[in-house]
Amino acid sequence: MSTESIQSIWTEAQSSLEAFQSNGTESARIDALEKASKLTRALEKPRDAILKLAYTPTAVMAVKVVHDMKIFPVLAKATSPVPVRELAALKPADPLLVERMMRLCVAFGFAEEPTPCEYLPTAVTKEMANRTSVGVVESLFLEFLPTIQKTPEYLQATDYRNPEDPLFAPLQYTNNMTQDGFAWLCQHPDALARFNNFMEGQRADRPHWADWFPVADRVLANVDTNPDRPLIVDIGAGRGHDLLGFKSRFPDAPGKLILEDLPLVIDEVQGAQDLDVAGIVPVKYNFFTEQQPIKGARVYYFKNVMHDWSDEKARIILNHVVEAMEPGYSKLIMEEYIVPDQNATAIHGMTDVAVMVFCSGLERTTQQWTRLLDSVGLRVNKFWTREGDGLGIVEAELAGQSSNHRL
Repeated sequence: MSTESIQSIWTEAQSSLEAFQSNGTESARIDALEKASKLTRALEKPRDAILKLAYTPTAVMAVKVVHDMKIFPVLAKATSPVPVRELAALKPADPLLVERMMRLCVAFGFAEEPTPCEYLPTAVTKEMANRTSVGVVESLFLEFLPTIQKTPEYLQATDYRNPEDPLFAPLQYTNNMTQDGFAWLCQHPDALARFNNFMEGQRADRPHWADWFPVADRVLANVDTNPDRPLIVDIGAGRGHDLLGFKSRFPDAPGKLILEDLPLVIDEVQGAQDLDVAGIVPVKYNFFTEQQPIKGARVYYFKNVMHDWSDEKARIILNHVVEAMEPGYSKLIMEEYIVPDQNATAIHGMTDVAVMVFCSGLERTTQQWTRLLDSVGLRVNKFWTREGDGLGIVEAELAGQSSNHRL
């Protein structure tokens, strides 16, 4: 790349950094990060960029080994440089081996090395002392990486067809099995624990949807005040955290809050005190095999459900919702990634591939969301996005129906 082009990118990066320093918003931070990354790519030689990417699994391996040796929790508490021999003594391990693993950790920001073979913590070191962040590394390294390694072979064997069958994703091909990924996890408790920690960490710092979505205008305005009328049906709700969060924020909202999930899940939450106190009603429901039992709700809500399924499977789920919706009143609200139609970020692409290899899932762009919803008779009212990781809300209603809540 020419020096003139690099200078132009440097000017853009400086401007973005100044904007972030000025207002401190998340969108400004992300813009500055993207511009800085663009500058890094411009300064890298193409062969160096390829080599670094190809070698990245070695860095994940080093982080996993350092975690296994219990180094991160000790280093996270350090206020002065910790010698390599002291870290090696934790296991005990060969100091030379620890030095080699720490070399990669330092290069990727997981520690600092102020003097040779002595280490200080970084913010990333301290984060690696948290169970949920450890879950990210372990689940991706132990469960996902072997499957990702076999995915090219799987795609070649399937004539490069887009994976759509949840019973024959790369995960099944890799492990020579026919059950779905979630059933497989349930049979492997260690893998399930890692996966749950991973998911908990991914969602822990995200704001509740009612904190940024205009609930008063889009849900509660002109709502039926009959207390027996269903207000929100949370489909695939699990333990009901999102409904509990909504109730705490809108305690006087009229209507029932319905928690729907598979019978096994409902049996576990039935009679839970926090659900009873909040007036949340558990209902057993399989969204593939049963008609939606709750008719005419104001909102049918899904969170991180549709990305687990291909369009074919998603249409089955959505058709059951469409049959239960009341024209001009009911809404579909889905909290999902909304991938930009062009120039998506790396996290969008990597998350998309992760759900593809695990369950033949799909992270959708705005165009893909629109086509999917159109195919079942729904119309997108608006794509709502917020600052941060790209998680947003798709708001839709029955097509051809006038709504008193359209923009």
